[in-house]
Amino acid sequence: MTMRIGVIGDATLLVKMGPDWTAHVAADAPVDGQVVTLPDGREVKRLPLSEFESVFTTSIRPSEMDVLAIDPDVGFLAEAAVRQIRADIPDGRPVAGFASVLTEPAAGTKPGTAPLDVVPGFERALLGAMPEGWHRLLVDCEAMGTRMRIGGVIQNENGEMWYWSPPAIVGQWLHRQRMRDYHPTRGTWWRAQFEVRQGALAKITYLVEPLELTTDEDAEVAAAELRMLPRSAATTPDWLLAAAVRGEQTLAAQRIEPAPAGPPELVRLFDGVADGGRPTWYRPVLGELEREAVLAYLEGAPLVLSARGTTRDALGTEDVVPMGFHTDGRFVWPSAVAYYLRAHGVPPVLPLVEWIRAARYRLPDGVPAVALDRAAAMAVGRPWDESEVEAKARQAMVPLEDVIIDKRISPRYYSVFAEREGAWCLVRDGDRYRVQWSSDRSGAVRFDDVRQAAAYLAGQLSANAAELGIELGEEIPAWQSPLAVLSDDPPVESFAGVTPVVLEDVEVDRYGEPDGNLVFVADTPFDQRGLPADFASRPLHRYRLAGGAWQVVAVTSAAGGRGYVLPQAINEYLRSGHMVEITHPAHATPSAHPSHPGLPPITDAMRAEAARTPGGWVYCADPDVDPRVIEGMPLPVLLGGYKVGQDGRFTGETYLNEDYRPSPRRRGYPEPQTYFELVLGYAAAGWLPHARLPHAFLQSTFILEPDSTGNPRIATNATGTRLLAVYSSPRYVPQNAPRVIQAEGRALARAVSGTTVIVNPGADFGIKLPGDDLVRATQHP
Repeated sequence: MTMRIGVIGDATLLVKMGPDWTAHVAADAPVDGQVVTLPDGREVKRLPLSEFESVFTTSIRPSEMDVLAIDPDVGFLAEAAVRQIRADIPDGRPVAGFASVLTEPAAGTKPGTAPLDVVPGFERALLGAMPEGWHRLLVDCEAMGTRMRIGGVIQNENGEMWYWSPPAIVGQWLHRQRMRDYHPTRGTWWRAQFEVRQGALAKITYLVEPLELTTDEDAEVAAAELRMLPRSAATTPDWLLAAAVRGEQTLAAQRIEPAPAGPPELVRLFDGVADGGRPTWYRPVLGELEREAVLAYLEGAPLVLSARGTTRDALGTEDVVPMGFHTDGRFVWPSAVAYYLRAHGVPPVLPLVEWIRAARYRLPDGVPAVALDRAAAMAVGRPWDESEVEAKARQAMVPLEDVIIDKRISPRYYSVFAEREGAWCLVRDGDRYRVQWSSDRSGAVRFDDVRQAAAYLAGQLSANAAELGIELGEEIPAWQSPLAVLSDDPPVESFAGVTPVVLEDVEVDRYGEPDGNLVFVADTPFDQRGLPADFASRPLHRYRLAGGAWQVVAVTSAAGGRGYVLPQAINEYLRSGHMVEITHPAHATPSAHPSHPGLPPITDAMRAEAARTPGGWVYCADPDVDPRVIEGMPLPVLLGGYKVGQDGRFTGETYLNEDYRPSPRRRGYPEPQTYFELVLGYAAAGWLPHARLPHAFLQSTFILEPDSTGNPRIATNATGTRLLAVYSSPRYVPQNAPRVIQAEGRALARAVSGTTVIVNPGADFGIKLPGDDLVRATQHP
């Protein structure tokens, strides 16, 4: 059974890995931590991994003895030989090859000199863990890189011997001793034996015989040994160097992908407190060359939090320790880390040193602003909220949006926070942002700050604005509207659709005074305008847009009503003459027909007519009227008129005919190809009485299917009614008609007494005419 164990001070805790570089321990563990409830309902304490001095696994060999190792605080005795295997837990960070780590020239004391400040602590832990009633103990430790093998033999006064697996804290003290024994010129021991007699540590023996490193795992821990505890090549045994090279080759062949960066880790200054109350540390010291390189890294990293003044040197007596925090995006460390390294030789925690080694002692080219903000929050103990990133990103888009509005860039050609084909894109890339064309990441430009990315994108859109413009009729986001609503009308953002358009010679209306610039297509029902209910009580004014083309923004309400946002308030246009308010004579009301086209623009001919009729009206007929068919100006074709003053000039007062009926063209009828189709369209539009149709029939030519004798084919339906099908033009003739002939309407009329003539059967544009009506028409021209 493999246990995961974490060490804080002299407490050894069972741990389970949590999210984002955290670990979970029991809720009653003697350490500070955030109490959280797991999905299964259990309460645990959550701690950052960086607060642990060590996190490792332990297992027992032979494996069947694992069942005895159930408590990291307690060892166990066994009749057969057992060995405890301790292994550091890989964290997925990239690591340097051992050959790239700075080392010192060969010099210094002999291997195996144990610092006295560590041995007493180890002795206390060993004696405290030793079972009662036993007077002699021999602990054998073999250590290499991230792995340690520990075995013990214990003897009582009767000479009886058992095998002993110590509690985890004993292995931690062995680890500490190795770290503090390490020297950059000679490394540290790899095998040692510790003998206890009569309640005291009596002997420490360091063995120099080569270890058997035959497996791939052995080779990998050898490479880790020289990476974590680098030493001069002259003092590195050949057997260790050969195994380490083999381990580097094995790791290179595996091509392990680095773990995702995750949140930054806060670096602790020390690992514990010594007997005198002074802080202490259990880390490998740095050689002179590497110390200077690490100091340059630590002090050169961006400062994310600073404060005036200094604090007391915990290893000295003066207030000289700087206050502040630095980050490289992956780790966050107090400025004091560099101070204690420079002033007292206290090395940073090993994960940070290994990270710096993997970076070849070079700081990143830049630290993203997101990482700086996240590090600052961690430095002050404030929980990090990812929504802060989104809020800053949205704020950074404001200047970009100004450029998009000013240059009228089409939404088809830009995309923010998402890739899109055929568009300039700004997307988040980890903690950075990149700008690229379309989905081509190979040409992307990356930025540490979203504001820089937004400025770059704004420049690209500005430089290429001529090719990226909005097309007329293209829907755009409401915020991109180049025009804003004035007065108290609903803003552009309240409408469902926003589209730049060009208008010319149209009538609009508005509820309210002419101090605003929002108008609607004339006669749009109020409930389709998306206006507040109380606007219905405001006066309704009607206007005509004059003076050529108008570039406006069309808005469509959720109910379907269409309005227009004008560049200026209506008052301005009334004063300049570009808009005309339409009023109505007392006897008239505005046309209720939504298809009324309004009055045509005033022409010179109309002005001349006004001069001839002072005090009267100049009336306007629909221009679709054909004078060959419609004489005069019947009421259904009358659009309205302009009032003429006594001076023979237009007064600005207008009249719209409420009885006007839209022309066939405005109703979408097909363009007439024959005289009959022209009259039929007028009759269907209400411009002519249906009584005109029989005479128009007589004056037109039709297409029909003949019978076997060549005469018109007359059919009889189930009720005995005689039917004759004719077609007013070739477009209505069925494609499967076997044979057709042409005949004059007048000639057909002589043969259709008692027959119903169906013009264009099956088509949307046709009619049924009684044959007897056609016969009478021939008798009364």
